[in-house]
Amino acid sequence: MIFRGRDEQFVGVLPGQFPAEGQPVAVGNVRGGHEWRGEVAVQFQPPKDVAPALAGTVIDGVVDARDLAAMMIDLSLRGWFTLKKQGDDWQLSLLRPIIAAELAPAEVLLLQGLFPGQVETVLLSQAKSTLGRPLRGCRDELYREVVHQGWYSRDPRRGRLARLVRGRVPRTAGGTAVRIQTMGFRHYLRTAEASQIRFEEAADQFSRYLPYAMVFGIADRWAGVIAEVVRREQVLDPAAVAAEVASDPVAWELLGGLVDLAGAGVEVVDLACEVGGLLDLGAALGGIGEAFEGLGDFLDGFDLFDLFDF
Repeated sequence: MIFRGRDEQFVGVLPGQFPAEGQPVAVGNVRGGHEWRGEVAVQFQPPKDVAPALAGTVIDGVVDARDLAAMMIDLSLRGWFTLKKQGDDWQLSLLRPIIAAELAPAEVLLLQGLFPGQVETVLLSQAKSTLGRPLRGCRDELYREVVHQGWYSRDPRRGRLARLVRGRVPRTAGGTAVRIQTMGFRHYLRTAEASQIRFEEAADQFSRYLPYAMVFGIADRWAGVIAEVVRREQVLDPAAVAAEVASDPVAWELLGGLVDLAGAGVEVVDLACEVGGLLDLGAALGGIGEAFEGLGDFLDGFDLFDLFDF
């Protein structure tokens, strides 16, 4: 392959950063291939205003099934709908009206595809037959968005068919910077240890970062890390676990925490019921650690990836 269409990068600033306001902007091409391959600094949160599906797209320049599945999970965790097991199927329940002003264009299309006419409840098996066109629309909107954000000068698909001969559509310097930031966040999720995460932050970080972990293919690892955070706190200070659940029940519902106030102590006894109303893991998983550690396997086996493989 001939490396034409190399990505651009900012010159004179650290990789992943943008020039400061008023700083002269110099742009060159990356070296060593068509895209950045150097070291990346760890980022402890995703790039600002970069949603999970966009993060997956800017990483590799392709909107794939995993990106769209992560968008769906993200929308549910943000309170747009619930997804619960019903026999061999899944029931989706819309929680509020679909308001375009509160959503990205691709998210509007996905929700409208799942809930045509804003019906309140639908089975996933039913949605499969109507989602083809909305999913293609989601894909198109995500490609438009990476151009609108200035990460590509034109639709990155345009160079794909002729890639071997005429090269690829390169990222702009801004696109390279955002890609490096996203890779830095991916590195954090890949390497984070339970000792680095405060128990008080665990519920919020789990729900916010789970869709990104799905995009990066490491949902199982991220779930296991958060499980260890909570398990350690249970052992060290079970009263603190109960107090945190009581002080912020909405956040801890995202962890599926159910508090047993009976008996001598207060204990989180069953994480297996729900994660934010999204994933009904069933009563078979009885402990807080087991539920989190099984969540990644559950997600990997979930047929959303088949659903979005168009």
